[in-house]
Amino acid sequence: MTEQQDRLRAFAQLAKIASSHGPLYFEPVCTDDPRWLSLLAASDNPPVGYAPLHLRYQHAYFASAFADYAALDSLIHWEGKPVGLWPLAFVGEAGKARLSSQINGLAGVIAPWFSRHLPEKTTKAAARQWLALLGEAGEALDVPSLRLLGPDTGINLPVWQRLAMEHGAQAGATHRCVIDLEMPAATYHGQLRKSYKALINTARRLWQVRIDETGDAAAFAAFEGLHLTVAGRRTRPELTWQLQREAIVAGDAFVVYLHDAEQRLVGASLFNCSRSEVSYAVGVYDRQLFDKPLAHLSLACAIEHARQRGARSFLLGERPYPGDTPMPNDKELQIAYFKEGFATGLERVPALSIPPSALCGLVAGCTGGTARS
Repeated sequence: MTEQQDRLRAFAQLAKIASSHGPLYFEPVCTDDPRWLSLLAASDNPPVGYAPLHLRYQHAYFASAFADYAALDSLIHWEGKPVGLWPLAFVGEAGKARLSSQINGLAGVIAPWFSRHLPEKTTKAAARQWLALLGEAGEALDVPSLRLLGPDTGINLPVWQRLAMEHGAQAGATHRCVIDLEMPAATYHGQLRKSYKALINTARRLWQVRIDETGDAAAFAAFEGLHLTVAGRRTRPELTWQLQREAIVAGDAFVVYLHDAEQRLVGASLFNCSRSEVSYAVGVYDRQLFDKPLAHLSLACAIEHARQRGARSFLLGERPYPGDTPMPNDKELQIAYFKEGFATGLERVPALSIPPSALCGLVAGCTGGTARS
């Protein structure tokens, strides 16, 4: 039996035990399980990044980088019906083993996503249950510390965040740039960084824009080829490119292509999407044109397309600052500043740190014996 199979079996056993100590039942599954997609399809506001192909991409990418890697995704049941999704993976980096949900590039564990609201009493018991399972998994897999991430909910902290802090979690935060696509287009254009308006207008005269939502094989091969040329080497497995193209075919992503007057590909960027959200995934631009506003035009067109699709928000990615830990490098700060020029807001993403052992006693029957208040 391989190490990965050992990890999966250990987590499955813990999930079974945790399922007997609360209202939720945890079923470890592959994300290509049809029930996973059914839950997303039935939701009015599905989050971006949870589509099976998106998660398979993340698993393929990280499995190629870390020999000790295991996908631990779970389908969550309540009252006999699947109601929640919990992306999760173990990353066995030497001396720094961790658990992460691999959602939209955020490094940390995301709370389970539920397709409908649970009753308030059930929500508290459920939070205790999945936090305890996370603690048990962290202990079993020798994870020294857990990093829990959650959306910014203003003054109304979710029950799970309060529980984690009551049990010793250290509260911090990261930030990410977002665009409110429900803002009228004219209003949005008015608040766009002034210098960008002129750059985008110039770029529209220089390059032709094409948006692909069908997964054009030849065009995507050119995208991959440009990425290889610019990077100077293959940076990730061929499987990840296949999964990204499949995501386009499935309607879970789209690509913005930029061509010059000779129809030469000079830029391409891929964006993941759900019915309600769009997020930036990857982009590549001709190195000889790095001083030109290729990225400005690509992102502007993606934002326009996201609005046309009926999406409500556009996630531009993390916005690091010089005082963050770890300290971002100059390139990361430059990219963040570029994205911020398109944003309508800056979200605070709570980031809690806690040792797994602190969560193990949150429900009776887990390590620690009895539930604590």
